[in-house]
Amino acid sequence: MYKLAILDDDEHWCRIVQRFLKQEYTVATYKSVSSFLWELEEVKQYDIFLVDFVLPTARHELNTDGIQIITALKRRLPYSPVVILVTAYMSRNELEVHGKQMCPEADGFFAKDAGLEILAHQMKQLLTQDTNEDR
Repeated sequence: MYKLAILDDDEHWCRIVQRFLKQEYTVATYKSVSSFLWELEEVKQYDIFLVDFVLPTARHELNTDGIQIITALKRRLPYSPVVILVTAYMSRNELEVHGKQMCPEADGFFAKDAGLEILAHQMKQLLTQDTNEDR
């Protein structure tokens, strides 16, 4: 079973994703940048991250958004987990066109209105790719 971490302040969305994916993933949620960064040692154990684009400001990490978190994760962690930038502010088509320009370090992009089945499919694809590339 894969381990999934979600960094998103939208408690309802986190709960829905957690319920939808609980058969295939062990899911942990982080609602603030502070809690996520505070537990960075624990965060290393996850196979995949869903990071929201817009995050509430942390006291010591002013103006931090999902792109900055993803960049920090990719630079700090020795093992590079699969990271998906999630947003409600762009459509699926906009993310396909502009996602890589916005955040080159992200492995995938997901528009919240695209549907959880698409998210589950994308996560499986990225994890399979990641596993094959490690061999």
